[in-house]
Amino acid sequence: MKEGWKVAKGNKDADLKIISLGMGVQSTAVYLMSSMEYKLPRADYAVFADPQAEHPKTYEMLDWLLEWQKKNNGIKIIVNNKKNIYKDIKNGYKNNTRVASIPAHTHKNGIVRRQCTETYKINPVIESVRKLHRLKPRQRMKPTELWLGISTDEVQRMKESWRFNTKYFYPLIYHNMSRAECINFYKDNNFPVPAKSSCVFCPFHSDKFWRSLKIENGSAWEMSVEIDKTIRNHPKMEQRQYLSRHCKPLDQIDFQENQTNMFIEECEGYCGI
Repeated sequence: MKEGWKVAKGNKDADLKIISLGMGVQSTAVYLMSSMEYKLPRADYAVFADPQAEHPKTYEMLDWLLEWQKKNNGIKIIVNNKKNIYKDIKNGYKNNTRVASIPAHTHKNGIVRRQCTETYKINPVIESVRKLHRLKPRQRMKPTELWLGISTDEVQRMKESWRFNTKYFYPLIYHNMSRAECINFYKDNNFPVPAKSSCVFCPFHSDKFWRSLKIENGSAWEMSVEIDKTIRNHPKMEQRQYLSRHCKPLDQIDFQENQTNMFIEECEGYCGI
């Protein structure tokens, strides 16, 4: 074990060490490295909070990873898919009921306040961790170390956990690994490289992503266009909302490739990794 490891971990006496598995390049690399005990010790579990709106390539990667886990005694993966953000948005707007807001774009106020990350990513992970601890409702969290797959490219996304008895650890930051180095790890081991993990209709996507999705013209594009119409065409909406920062209907935009994504704005590093 490296000198300083205990200091870097933040909670050396944690009852459980949990990988927050986003199914993107970085968090999946953390999972594989920890399962192989390459640079990292073995975590106890990995939790994937599935909002049921990821790109089909992400679900293909999940199938591969679950199969790899079985064959190689990998860390147990818990998939929490109790929530469905697509259905919640559709039903919420249809029935005029409350739904966690996504960071949609508007002409007047810029970006709508984001609630989706906490509802569909953070809370399901915490819910699964509490279940692993066998905690009852309102019972206090036991000491937990939560591993997040932020790399050196996005060091500004690092945060301190405010949750009781829960400490964050950033394995890739500790080992000074970038996203490119994670990709090299996949290639060196003949592993498939994951796609970026996020809801297909996340307003943080770049024009390059939208353009690629539009060219594919598959179920992910259809879902995105449907959500774009849903959040905009509501009789009680004070101002129109859009998935694209261009504030135009998604299926009417000629997307270019030279715009970066906005996941650097996402809180706590649960999305896009």
